[in-house]
Amino acid sequence: MKDTCTEISRCVLYSCPGPHAIILVLQLGRFTEEEQKTVSLIKSLFGEAAMRYMIVLFTRKDDLEDQSLDDFLGEPNDKLNNVIAQCGKRYLAFNNKAVEAEREDQVKQLVELIEEMVDRNGGSYFSEKIYEDIDRRLRQCLMELEETYAQELTAEIKRIERECAHKSEEEKKKRIDSAKKNYDEKMENLKEKAEENILEYIFKKIC
Repeated sequence: MKDTCTEISRCVLYSCPGPHAIILVLQLGRFTEEEQKTVSLIKSLFGEAAMRYMIVLFTRKDDLEDQSLDDFLGEPNDKLNNVIAQCGKRYLAFNNKAVEAEREDQVKQLVELIEEMVDRNGGSYFSEKIYEDIDRRLRQCLMELEETYAQELTAEIKRIERECAHKSEEEKKKRIDSAKKNYDEKMENLKEKAEENILEYIFKKIC
């Protein structure tokens, strides 16, 4: 379940301020205990409202052979059918062995289903308190890191100027340019660093 929590944490972070669609990917076959726990975790974390933004995507459609997806779902499987019902019966299956034309058609079907759902939801993205919290913390972390890096650069330049007081301007300039380059590199990775810090917070909150 730790891996599931990690993946959900990443999904929360990278879909801020909220997703237009939540794709629940399940392998055709038995609705496993871990998959059931994943659905329960999503509902406990985001609330029942999240189901209005969810689509169930089955993989390994090729395993059905001559059986249709509807026939498969018509078999006794109350827990799985209950999840599908809560999703507004939005589901489809991908053939893992599909060739190029069929692969493109599968993607088209998924996109159409997403667009249809987004329209039904009034074009709004899903938002819950956790997204508001994460978005606020992420923006705060970005500001704090930016301020910290600027202070570090200022302090480093002052240190260089003190140390180079009796040295050539060329050497001083070289060291200051190096410090500025280091600062620029940190700024380029600013968002990545902030996300890394927030990811740990999300994981602890979820799990």
